[in-house]
Amino acid sequence: MLGIHLHMQWMYGVSECTTWPWPFERDLERYRALGAGAIEMWEFKLATDAGRRREQVQAAARQYDVSSFQATVHSLFPTHTQPEPSGLQERRTAFVQTLREVAPYIPGAVFVLNTGAASRGDVQAAFDATVCAYRELVREARDAGVLLALEPLHPLQMNEDTFAWNLEDAMDVIDAVGDDALGICADAWNLAGQHDLQSRLARCGDRIFIAQVSDYRRPRSFLDRLPLGDGSLDLRPFLLGLEAANYRGPLVFELFSKDVSDSFYDGDMEAGIVRTRERLSGLCATVPSA
Repeated sequence: MLGIHLHMQWMYGVSECTTWPWPFERDLERYRALGAGAIEMWEFKLATDAGRRREQVQAAARQYDVSSFQATVHSLFPTHTQPEPSGLQERRTAFVQTLREVAPYIPGAVFVLNTGAASRGDVQAAFDATVCAYRELVREARDAGVLLALEPLHPLQMNEDTFAWNLEDAMDVIDAVGDDALGICADAWNLAGQHDLQSRLARCGDRIFIAQVSDYRRPRSFLDRLPLGDGSLDLRPFLLGLEAANYRGPLVFELFSKDVSDSFYDGDMEAGIVRTRERLSGLCATVPSA
C-alpha cells in the first residue's frame, strides 16, 4: 500500500465497540499495548452502579486520551438497534442524563450523535425537531465542557437509522443550529464510495471533531466491518480530506461485526487492531500512538 505522505501526525485510537466481547477493564489494559493512545468509550461497557461508573470513566481518562463517547441512547429518533424509548423527549432526557453523569470526568471529549430515522419519511419535520433539540443539547454540552458531533451514516442505513447520510446533510443541521460546540463525526465506512470525498471533507473545515476508520465490504448484516486492509476501501481520499480540513484529532478504529459467519469478534481481535494501525502507518507519514 503506497503512502500518501501526509504532513500531519495523528494519534491512533480504538473504539470499545471494536472489542465488543471484552469487558471494560480488558479494553483499558490492552489498548495501550496494541499501540493506541486514545479510546472511544461506549456506555454499554460501563457498570450500572453510579459510583463504579464514575471510577471507570476516571480510570480511562487517566490512561488515555478519551477522544469520544457513545451514549446508549445517542439519537433523538429511534433506530433499528435502539428502538426504545420511542419518544423524542424521553430519548433526549436519556442522553442528557448520560452527558451530565460522564462529561465532568472527560472534559473536551466528543459525544457522538446520530439522527435516527424520520417518522413516516417526513425528513423536514425530523430536521426541524432535531435543530430545536440540538440547540438545547449544545448548551448542555458547553456547560459540561464537552463537544457534540453528528455522524452521517451510510446510505444503506437510510430510513432505518438516519436521515443524514452524507456530509452535506449533517452540515445543514450544524449550520441551522449555529453553535460551534456541534460538529461532524467523520466515519470512513459510512462515507465509503461517496463522490469527491476529499474535497467535501475539506469544505467541512474545523467542524470535523472526530474521525473513525475501518474497512468496507458489501455488508452481510447490519453490522459488518473489517480491519483496514481486509476490504475494498481506498482510505486515501478520506485521509487527504481530513488533512485539508486541518483535522488534529485521533484516528479511531471503530468496527462492528455481528450476525456474520466470519465475525471479527470470534477471531484474533488484537491482531486486527495492530494490523489496522500498521496499515495507517503505511498510508500516513506517521501515526503516533501517544
